[in-house]
Amino acid sequence: MFEKRLVLVFHAQTPVHMGSGVSVSYVDNPIQREKHTDFPILASSGIKGVIRELALRKWNDKERVNVIFGPEEGGEEYASCISFTDAKILLYPVRSVKGVFAYITCPYVLNRFKNELKSIGINDLPEIPSLIKEDTILVCPNSELKIDNNKVVLEEFVFNIDNSQKIDDLTRKISGYLPAEVSSNLDKHFAIVSDDVFKDFVKYAVEIRTRIRIDQTTGTVAEGALFTIELVPSESVFYGFLFISDPYFGIEYSIYEKLKETKSEGKSFEDILNTLGEEEKKRIKDEQKNRLKQAYEKGYFTAEEIKIKEEKNLMQLLNNSIIQLGGDETLGMGLVKVKCISCENKKS
Repeated sequence: MFEKRLVLVFHAQTPVHMGSGVSVSYVDNPIQREKHTDFPILASSGIKGVIRELALRKWNDKERVNVIFGPEEGGEEYASCISFTDAKILLYPVRSVKGVFAYITCPYVLNRFKNELKSIGINDLPEIPSLIKEDTILVCPNSELKIDNNKVVLEEFVFNIDNSQKIDDLTRKISGYLPAEVSSNLDKHFAIVSDDVFKDFVKYAVEIRTRIRIDQTTGTVAEGALFTIELVPSESVFYGFLFISDPYFGIEYSIYEKLKETKSEGKSFEDILNTLGEEEKKRIKDEQKNRLKQAYEKGYFTAEEIKIKEEKNLMQLLNNSIIQLGGDETLGMGLVKVKCISCENKKS
């Protein structure tokens, strides 16, 4: 059972390619998408792997990283005590005739975001607009996207502004989840379109690049080395969650629960270990005892400690950090800025 929760928001600084590995069209390397919506996502496995490597470099404590993120090898010994969800799209950048570009979203995405926040105890988003026609759009009163105060043009499509539904409060609330560079002027670029229009934009308003490899002997393109790659555009905003549970260290659940219950300030690890019966002690392997002792002495023995003691480190590790997801380091793709939010600070 997950004891603690954090919200993670990812803001693309450069185009991002986390590949699906399957080509189904003219694009050789498409991005990862949800099966039922066709919306772009960032897979949790890629996010966790990158953040694990970041933690290993920053903390320089392999045992601590193994306990929290799970062992690199021998994964059957014990599980990670943190879990990442896939990052889902929240705001998608689309070219605009006025204001350069818009951060678009839709009622389906906003309702899903609101409901997922509710599921972890956060209920601060107001009512989500509904019944948006395909040729209409919702923007804030001071939006820079407006043309003649009644139209918005995204890509080559013209939308009529619907002033009957107000989104000022919703825009302010969503801004609280976003990095400063996005939230500072979100009201000037924020737009809500219908679900179907949003689906079309995230499907077709993507970036497609053609890549080649040069044959060093001839100086021309190597045979068969021409391919296309699909990219989520920079400025895209995704959100996901990080859940923290107790680290059981590979020992029996009942034994860990007993150790956790007897843990208290001032007690040494040997003191709490001696609260077990002889048969219980025998069922703990030497490497498990070492792992337990390190965690006990370093303060990540329970989910509560990881949240209290490690949250500061996790926040320092993740908040405003730049990580690289699925990108080619030599080309600088996949750079993403992370905002980490404590659920306790958001509960209403």
